[in-house]
Amino acid sequence: MKKTWLFPLLLLLLALVLAACNLNQYAPVAKAQPLTPTPPLPSPTASVSAAPTPAPAETPMQVCTGYPTGALNVRMCPGVECWAFFVLDEGRTVAVDGATETAEDGAVWVHLIYPVDGWVNKKYLCEVEP
Repeated sequence: MKKTWLFPLLLLLLALVLAACNLNQYAPVAKAQPLTPTPPLPSPTASVSAAPTPAPAETPMQVCTGYPTGALNVRMCPGVECWAFFVLDEGRTVAVDGATETAEDGAVWVHLIYPVDGWVNKKYLCEVEP
């Protein structure tokens, strides 16, 4: 008696295993949690005092994508080709230091200093409402 059912069964099992492995590729990505800044460490030499470095001018802005549940990617460098490592929700208040760069496509990117250090497209930021 031939076991003609064995080969199709093995193919079916292989297909199920491959499908299960590929499901992880399409799993929803968890939303990034905001980073909590850590306080600076005390200076190791208290007797020598350096001139204080002026703090960068902070300008408060707000994420305004135009969508109630919108989100804005924060990138490692200015431009869409840079890695997005953080997501800001619609309405989130941020601080920029005034540094800007214009991409080849004409988009203006601004440097964030709060809540994380990174770059965002300026067209998705607006003045903070009092």
